Amino acid sequence: MIKTLLKKAALFIFILFFANNVFAQNDFIGRWLSPSKKGIVETYLQNNKLYGKLVWVKTERKDIYNKDKNLRNREVKGMVMLSDFTWEAPQWVEGKIYDPEGGSTYSSKMWLSEDKQTLNVRGYLGFSMLGRTEKFTRVK
Repeated sequence: MIKTLLKKAALFIFILFFANNVFAQNDFIGRWLSPSKKGIVETYLQNNKLYGKLVWVKTERKDIYNKDKNLRNREVKGMVMLSDFTWEAPQWVEGKIYDPEGGSTYSSKMWLSEDKQTLNVRGYLGFSMLGRTEKFTRVK
């Protein structure tokens, strides 16, 4: 009887933890206004990784600052800017962020503000301490 109760309690705790983890991941999904207010990035899950695509831009233009000359003719709108983030509660880590204003790609991690209305995205080279954090605002 006690073994059965313990098994059920353990299963309940596991399910509760798993559900809480999934809900926490989903809090990151949505549309986010860039700090410069020049674009909106839509975040989505694909194969258990987080990505973000630029779905609105204030001014349509080509990716003219890209370090790869072969990519400078592509449109900025529709571009995947956030890629390959993996979940490590309570944040997404080990991803990449592409900066279309400078044409560079950086290592990145992201986390939410307490009220879940601000997406903090830290881009860095090498170590997280050597970078900067940009704040994206949730679009309703």
